[in-house]
Amino acid sequence: MGNIARVNMDLSRIEYIPDSETVSPSHRLRYGDVLFNTRNTLDLVGKVSIWRDELPIAYYNSNILKLEFKPEYCGDSRYFGYALNSAESVESIRNLATGTTSVAAVYTRDLLKLEIPVPSKSEQRAIADTLEDAERLISSLRLLIAKKQAIKCGMLQELLARKTALKGSLSSGREAPLGEVTTWLSGGTPNRNNPAYWGGTIPWISAATLRHSRVHDSDQHLTVAGVRAGSRLAPAGATLVLVRGMALHRETRIGMATRPVSFNQDVKALIPKPGVLPEYLVYALQARSARVLDLVSSAGSGTGVLDTQLLQRLPVWVPNETNQRRIVTVINAVDRNVEALDRLLFKMQAVRQGFMQQLLTGRTRLPVKESAT
Repeated sequence: MGNIARVNMDLSRIEYIPDSETVSPSHRLRYGDVLFNTRNTLDLVGKVSIWRDELPIAYYNSNILKLEFKPEYCGDSRYFGYALNSAESVESIRNLATGTTSVAAVYTRDLLKLEIPVPSKSEQRAIADTLEDAERLISSLRLLIAKKQAIKCGMLQELLARKTALKGSLSSGREAPLGEVTTWLSGGTPNRNNPAYWGGTIPWISAATLRHSRVHDSDQHLTVAGVRAGSRLAPAGATLVLVRGMALHRETRIGMATRPVSFNQDVKALIPKPGVLPEYLVYALQARSARVLDLVSSAGSGTGVLDTQLLQRLPVWVPNETNQRRIVTVINAVDRNVEALDRLLFKMQAVRQGFMQQLLTGRTRLPVKESAT
Protein backbone atom coordinates (compact mmCIF):
# COMPACT_ATOMS: atom_id res chain seq x y z
CA MET A 1 0.00 0.00 0.00
CA GLY A 2 2.82 2.37 0.80
CA ASN A 3 4.00 2.17 -2.82
CA ILE A 4 0.74 3.54 -4.23
CA ALA A 5 0.89 7.32 -4.71
CA ARG A 6 -1.13 9.66 -6.94
CA VAL A 7 -0.48 8.58 -10.54
CA ASN A 8 3.14 7.57 -9.79
CA MET A 9 4.61 4.71 -7.81
CA ASP A 10 6.55 5.41 -4.61
CA LEU A 11 9.42 2.90 -4.50
CA SER A 12 11.38 4.44 -1.63
CA ARG A 13 10.68 1.22 0.30
CA ILE A 14 10.45 -2.16 -1.42
CA GLU A 15 9.35 -5.51 0.03
CA TYR A 16 10.82 -8.70 -1.44
CA ILE A 17 9.26 -12.15 -1.88
CA PRO A 18 11.41 -15.07 -0.64
CA ASP A 19 12.66 -17.38 -3.37
CA SER A 20 10.92 -20.24 -1.56
CA GLU A 21 7.47 -18.69 -2.13
CA THR A 22 5.33 -19.46 -5.17
CA VAL A 23 3.48 -16.47 -6.63
CA SER A 24 0.67 -16.65 -9.15
CA PRO A 25 1.69 -15.30 -12.58
CA SER A 26 -1.65 -13.47 -12.67
CA HIS A 27 -0.37 -11.16 -9.91
CA ARG A 28 2.66 -9.99 -11.88
CA LEU A 29 2.55 -6.34 -12.93
CA ARG A 30 2.68 -5.28 -16.58
CA TYR A 31 3.33 -1.87 -18.11
CA GLY A 32 0.23 0.31 -17.93
CA ASP A 33 -1.49 -1.60 -15.11
CA VAL A 34 -3.72 0.66 -13.01
CA LEU A 35 -3.47 -0.08 -9.27
CA PHE A 36 -6.04 0.94 -6.66
CA ASN A 37 -5.24 1.09 -2.92
CA THR A 38 -8.24 -0.41 -1.12
CA ARG A 39 -7.07 0.12 2.48
CA ASN A 40 -5.21 2.91 4.23
CA THR A 41 -5.88 5.83 6.55
CA LEU A 42 -9.02 7.82 5.78
CA ASP A 43 -6.93 10.56 4.14
CA LEU A 44 -4.93 8.19 1.91
CA VAL A 45 -7.25 5.31 1.00
CA GLY A 46 -8.29 5.05 -2.65
CA LYS A 47 -5.06 6.27 -4.22
CA VAL A 48 -4.47 5.20 -7.82
CA SER A 49 -1.11 4.62 -9.52
CA ILE A 50 0.02 3.61 -12.99
CA TRP A 51 2.70 0.90 -13.21
CA ARG A 52 5.38 1.81 -15.77
CA ASP A 53 7.82 -1.09 -15.33
CA GLU A 54 9.75 0.74 -12.63
CA LEU A 55 11.17 -2.67 -11.62
CA PRO A 56 11.98 -5.62 -13.91
CA ILE A 57 9.65 -7.96 -12.00
CA ALA A 58 7.01 -7.03 -9.43
CA TYR A 59 3.77 -8.37 -7.99
CA TYR A 60 0.91 -6.72 -6.11
CA ASN A 61 -0.58 -7.81 -2.78
CA SER A 62 -4.11 -8.38 -1.52
CA ASN A 63 -4.67 -4.80 -0.34
CA ILE A 64 -4.43 -3.59 -3.93
CA LEU A 65 -6.85 -3.98 -6.84
CA LYS A 66 -5.53 -4.18 -10.39
CA LEU A 67 -8.17 -2.53 -12.53
CA GLU A 68 -8.74 -4.09 -15.94
CA PHE A 69 -10.77 -2.21 -18.54
CA LYS A 70 -12.93 -3.77 -21.21
CA PRO A 71 -11.26 -3.64 -24.68
CA GLU A 72 -14.35 -2.14 -26.32
CA TYR A 73 -13.95 0.95 -24.12
CA CYS A 74 -10.19 1.11 -23.45
CA GLY A 75 -7.72 2.62 -25.89
CA ASP A 76 -5.02 3.20 -23.26
CA SER A 77 -5.17 2.04 -19.63
CA ARG A 78 -2.97 4.97 -18.60
CA TYR A 79 -5.82 7.32 -19.48
CA PHE A 80 -8.02 5.66 -16.87
CA GLY A 81 -5.22 5.93 -14.31
CA TYR A 82 -5.20 9.67 -14.88
CA ALA A 83 -8.99 9.89 -14.95
CA LEU A 84 -9.19 8.26 -11.51
CA ASN A 85 -6.80 10.94 -10.21
CA SER A 86 -8.91 13.89 -11.34
CA ALA A 87 -10.24 16.12 -8.56
CA GLU A 88 -13.77 14.84 -9.13
CA SER A 89 -12.72 11.19 -8.98
CA VAL A 90 -10.54 11.66 -5.89
CA GLU A 91 -13.44 13.33 -4.07
CA SER A 92 -15.91 10.67 -5.19
CA ILE A 93 -13.58 7.85 -4.10
CA ARG A 94 -13.01 9.53 -0.73
CA ASN A 95 -16.78 9.58 -0.21
CA LEU A 96 -16.88 5.82 -0.84
CA ALA A 97 -14.44 5.08 2.00
CA THR A 98 -15.77 3.50 5.18
CA GLY A 99 -14.02 2.89 8.48
CA THR A 100 -12.10 4.89 11.06
CA THR A 101 -9.61 7.72 10.67
CA SER A 102 -6.71 5.27 11.08
CA VAL A 103 -8.00 2.33 9.01
CA ALA A 104 -10.49 2.81 6.17
CA ALA A 105 -11.48 0.78 3.12
CA VAL A 106 -13.09 1.20 -0.30
CA TYR A 107 -15.01 -1.92 -1.28
CA THR A 108 -15.14 -3.23 -4.84
CA ARG A 109 -18.94 -3.22 -4.93
CA ASP A 110 -18.90 0.54 -4.26
CA LEU A 111 -15.99 1.31 -6.59
CA LEU A 112 -17.78 -0.36 -9.53
CA LYS A 113 -20.50 2.29 -9.29
CA LEU A 114 -18.04 5.15 -9.85
CA GLU A 115 -18.60 7.02 -13.12
CA ILE A 116 -15.70 8.38 -15.19
CA PRO A 117 -15.58 10.04 -18.64
CA VAL A 118 -14.74 7.72 -21.55
CA PRO A 119 -13.62 9.57 -24.72
CA SER A 120 -12.68 7.78 -27.95
CA LYS A 121 -9.75 5.37 -27.86
CA SER A 122 -7.54 7.64 -29.95
CA GLU A 123 -8.24 10.60 -27.67
CA GLN A 124 -7.46 8.44 -24.64
CA ARG A 125 -4.03 7.69 -26.13
CA ALA A 126 -3.41 11.36 -26.96
CA ILE A 127 -4.36 12.48 -23.44
CA ALA A 128 -2.18 9.79 -21.83
CA ASP A 129 0.85 10.72 -23.98
CA THR A 130 0.44 14.43 -23.22
CA LEU A 131 0.17 13.90 -19.48
CA GLU A 132 3.15 11.50 -19.55
CA ASP A 133 5.31 14.31 -20.99
CA ALA A 134 4.34 16.52 -18.04
CA GLU A 135 5.02 13.62 -15.68
CA ARG A 136 8.57 13.22 -16.98
CA LEU A 137 9.34 16.87 -16.21
CA ILE A 138 7.99 16.46 -12.70
CA SER A 139 10.02 13.26 -12.20
CA SER A 140 13.26 15.01 -13.19
CA LEU A 141 12.56 17.71 -10.59
CA ARG A 142 11.90 15.05 -7.95
CA LEU A 143 15.32 13.53 -8.69
CA LEU A 144 16.99 16.91 -8.19
CA ILE A 145 15.19 17.38 -4.88
CA ALA A 146 16.29 13.91 -3.77
CA LYS A 147 19.92 14.82 -4.49
CA LYS A 148 19.63 18.04 -2.46
CA GLN A 149 18.03 16.16 0.42
CA ALA A 150 20.86 13.63 0.38
CA ILE A 151 23.35 16.51 0.71
CA LYS A 152 21.38 17.91 3.64
CA CYS A 153 21.24 14.47 5.28
CA GLY A 154 25.00 14.11 5.00
CA MET A 155 25.56 17.52 6.57
CA LEU A 156 23.19 16.72 9.43
CA GLN A 157 25.01 13.49 10.13
CA GLU A 158 28.37 15.25 10.09
CA LEU A 159 27.35 18.18 12.28
CA LEU A 160 25.02 16.52 14.74
CA ALA A 161 25.21 12.75 14.79
CA ARG A 162 29.02 12.92 14.92
CA LYS A 163 29.11 16.19 16.90
CA THR A 164 31.61 17.76 14.49
CA ALA A 165 32.47 21.33 15.34
CA LEU A 166 31.99 24.23 12.95
CA LYS A 167 34.18 26.64 14.85
CA GLY A 168 35.74 25.44 18.01
CA SER A 169 34.40 22.40 19.86
CA LEU A 170 30.86 21.13 20.46
CA SER A 171 32.06 19.18 23.46
CA SER A 172 30.62 21.89 25.74
CA GLY A 173 27.16 20.55 24.96
CA ARG A 174 25.34 17.60 26.49
CA GLU A 175 23.31 14.61 25.43
CA ALA A 176 19.79 14.67 26.87
CA PRO A 177 16.63 12.57 26.47
CA LEU A 178 14.19 14.21 24.06
CA GLY A 179 11.44 14.21 26.69
CA GLU A 180 13.66 16.19 29.05
CA VAL A 181 14.15 19.14 26.68
CA THR A 182 10.61 19.31 25.26
CA THR A 183 6.95 19.52 26.30
CA TRP A 184 4.52 17.32 24.33
CA LEU A 185 1.01 18.01 23.00
CA SER A 186 -1.46 15.58 21.40
CA GLY A 187 -3.91 16.47 18.63
CA GLY A 188 -7.20 15.11 17.34
CA THR A 189 -9.91 15.21 14.66
CA PRO A 190 -13.14 17.17 15.22
CA ASN A 191 -16.46 15.71 14.07
CA ARG A 192 -16.36 15.86 10.27
CA ASN A 193 -20.15 16.03 10.10
CA ASN A 194 -20.22 19.37 11.89
CA PRO A 195 -19.64 22.21 9.37
CA ALA A 196 -18.99 24.63 12.22
CA TYR A 197 -15.65 22.90 12.82
CA TRP A 198 -14.25 22.86 9.28
CA GLY A 199 -13.37 25.41 6.61
CA GLY A 200 -11.85 27.99 8.92
CA THR A 201 -8.41 29.65 8.77
CA ILE A 202 -6.38 27.41 11.10
CA PRO A 203 -4.27 24.79 9.21
CA TRP A 204 -4.98 21.19 10.31
CA ILE A 205 -1.83 19.11 9.91
CA SER A 206 -1.93 15.40 9.15
CA ALA A 207 0.47 12.86 7.62
CA ALA A 208 -0.47 14.14 4.17
CA THR A 209 0.73 17.69 4.88
CA LEU A 210 3.66 17.06 7.25
CA ARG A 211 6.34 16.81 4.58
CA HIS A 212 8.80 19.70 5.00
CA SER A 213 11.10 21.17 7.64
CA ARG A 214 8.82 24.20 7.88
CA VAL A 215 5.07 23.75 8.21
CA HIS A 216 2.81 26.71 7.56
CA ASP A 217 -0.31 25.49 5.76
CA SER A 218 -2.48 22.50 4.95
CA ASP A 219 -5.14 21.35 2.51
CA GLN A 220 -7.64 21.26 5.40
CA HIS A 221 -8.46 24.02 7.89
CA LEU A 222 -10.35 24.25 11.17
CA THR A 223 -12.35 26.99 12.83
CA VAL A 224 -11.61 28.07 16.41
CA ALA A 225 -14.59 25.94 17.46
CA GLY A 226 -13.10 22.95 15.63
CA VAL A 227 -9.80 23.31 17.50
CA ARG A 228 -11.61 23.47 20.82
CA ALA A 229 -13.89 20.55 19.97
CA GLY A 230 -11.39 17.93 18.89
CA SER A 231 -7.91 19.14 18.01
CA ARG A 232 -5.14 21.16 19.67
CA LEU A 233 -3.26 24.34 18.76
CA ALA A 234 0.52 24.08 18.50
CA PRO A 235 2.37 27.41 18.76
CA ALA A 236 4.82 28.70 16.19
CA GLY A 237 8.17 27.03 16.81
CA ALA A 238 6.67 23.68 17.83
CA THR A 239 8.22 20.59 16.25
CA LEU A 240 5.58 18.36 14.65
CA VAL A 241 6.38 14.64 14.51
CA LEU A 242 4.36 11.98 12.71
CA VAL A 243 3.79 9.09 15.15
CA ARG A 244 1.27 6.98 13.21
CA GLY A 245 0.90 6.30 9.49
CA MET A 246 1.96 4.27 6.48
CA ALA A 247 4.86 6.63 5.77
CA LEU A 248 6.63 5.65 9.00
CA HIS A 249 7.76 2.36 7.48
CA ARG A 250 10.05 4.24 5.10
CA GLU A 251 10.64 7.78 6.42
CA THR A 252 10.28 10.15 9.35
CA ARG A 253 8.17 13.26 8.98
CA ILE A 254 9.39 16.07 11.19
CA GLY A 255 8.80 19.79 10.71
CA MET A 256 8.60 23.08 12.61
CA ALA A 257 5.36 25.07 12.70
CA THR A 258 6.04 28.59 11.45
CA ARG A 259 2.59 29.74 12.64
CA PRO A 260 0.04 28.37 15.12
CA VAL A 261 -1.45 25.18 13.62
CA SER A 262 -3.85 22.45 14.67
CA PHE A 263 -3.03 18.80 14.12
CA ASN A 264 -4.59 15.35 14.21
CA GLN A 265 -4.06 12.34 16.46
CA ASP A 266 -1.34 10.91 14.22
CA VAL A 267 0.94 13.85 15.04
CA LYS A 268 2.64 15.03 18.23
CA ALA A 269 3.74 18.61 18.87
CA LEU A 270 7.01 19.07 20.77
CA ILE A 271 7.57 22.45 22.42
CA PRO A 272 11.29 23.11 23.01
CA LYS A 273 12.22 24.18 26.53
CA PRO A 274 14.53 27.16 27.23
CA GLY A 275 18.04 26.56 25.92
CA VAL A 276 16.86 24.69 22.80
CA LEU A 277 16.23 26.67 19.60
CA PRO A 278 13.12 25.53 17.67
CA GLU A 279 14.92 25.12 14.33
CA TYR A 280 17.80 23.31 15.98
CA LEU A 281 15.40 20.81 17.54
CA VAL A 282 13.95 19.97 14.10
CA TYR A 283 17.41 19.39 12.63
CA ALA A 284 18.58 17.42 15.67
CA LEU A 285 15.66 15.02 15.24
CA GLN A 286 16.12 14.79 11.49
CA ALA A 287 19.76 13.85 12.11
CA ARG A 288 18.49 10.90 14.20
CA SER A 289 15.97 9.77 11.55
CA ALA A 290 17.48 6.29 11.21
CA ARG A 291 17.29 5.76 14.97
CA VAL A 292 13.71 7.08 15.07
CA LEU A 293 12.68 4.62 12.36
CA ASP A 294 14.10 1.80 14.49
CA LEU A 295 11.44 2.68 17.08
CA VAL A 296 8.56 2.14 14.64
CA SER A 297 6.36 -0.93 15.00
CA SER A 298 3.32 -2.09 13.02
CA ALA A 299 -0.30 -1.69 14.12
CA GLY A 300 -1.66 -3.94 11.36
CA SER A 301 -2.95 -3.08 7.88
CA GLY A 302 0.49 -1.66 7.11
CA THR A 303 0.18 1.24 9.58
CA GLY A 304 3.42 2.24 11.31
CA VAL A 305 3.39 3.37 14.94
CA LEU A 306 6.16 5.35 16.61
CA ASP A 307 6.26 4.54 20.33
CA THR A 308 6.22 7.96 22.02
CA GLN A 309 7.61 6.64 25.30
CA LEU A 310 10.65 5.29 23.49
CA LEU A 311 10.91 8.50 21.48
CA GLN A 312 10.94 10.57 24.67
CA ARG A 313 13.97 8.56 25.81
CA LEU A 314 15.82 9.17 22.54
CA PRO A 315 19.09 11.03 23.28
CA VAL A 316 19.70 14.24 21.33
CA TRP A 317 22.83 16.37 21.31
CA VAL A 318 22.28 19.85 22.78
CA PRO A 319 25.26 22.22 22.37
CA ASN A 320 25.18 25.76 23.67
CA GLU A 321 22.87 28.22 21.88
CA THR A 322 25.73 29.85 19.99
CA ASN A 323 26.66 26.59 18.33
CA GLN A 324 22.99 25.76 17.80
CA ARG A 325 22.65 29.00 15.79
CA ARG A 326 25.78 28.18 13.78
CA ILE A 327 24.40 24.76 12.87
CA VAL A 328 21.00 26.19 11.97
CA THR A 329 22.62 28.81 9.72
CA VAL A 330 24.59 26.19 7.78
CA ILE A 331 21.70 23.72 7.35
CA ASN A 332 19.18 26.48 6.56
CA ALA A 333 21.01 27.36 3.37
CA VAL A 334 20.54 23.84 1.98
CA ASP A 335 17.10 23.38 3.51
CA ARG A 336 15.69 26.54 1.96
CA ASN A 337 17.05 25.50 -1.42
CA VAL A 338 15.17 22.19 -1.07
CA GLU A 339 12.02 24.04 -0.03
CA ALA A 340 12.29 26.36 -3.06
CA LEU A 341 12.51 23.31 -5.32
CA ASP A 342 9.57 21.78 -3.44
CA ARG A 343 7.51 24.90 -4.11
CA LEU A 344 8.41 24.70 -7.80
CA LEU A 345 7.42 21.03 -7.78
CA PHE A 346 4.11 21.93 -6.14
CA LYS A 347 3.43 24.55 -8.81
CA MET A 348 4.29 22.12 -11.60
CA GLN A 349 1.99 19.52 -10.05
CA ALA A 350 -0.78 22.11 -9.80
CA VAL A 351 -0.32 23.01 -13.47
CA ARG A 352 -0.35 19.30 -14.32
CA GLN A 353 -3.51 18.84 -12.26
CA GLY A 354 -5.20 21.78 -13.98
CA PHE A 355 -4.19 20.42 -17.36
CA MET A 356 -5.59 17.03 -16.34
CA GLN A 357 -8.89 18.65 -15.40
CA GLN A 358 -9.12 20.38 -18.76
CA LEU A 359 -8.35 17.23 -20.72
CA LEU A 360 -10.24 14.70 -18.64
CA THR A 361 -13.45 16.72 -18.49
CA GLY A 362 -13.41 17.49 -22.22
CA ARG A 363 -13.15 21.26 -21.68
CA THR A 364 -9.95 21.13 -23.74
CA ARG A 365 -9.81 18.69 -26.66
CA LEU A 366 -6.69 17.39 -28.33
CA PRO A 367 -6.54 17.04 -32.11
CA VAL A 368 -6.50 13.32 -32.83
CA LYS A 369 -6.81 11.17 -35.90
CA GLU A 370 -9.50 8.58 -35.37
CA SER A 371 -8.60 5.00 -36.29
CA ALA A 372 -10.48 1.77 -36.61
CA THR A 373 -9.35 0.81 -33.10
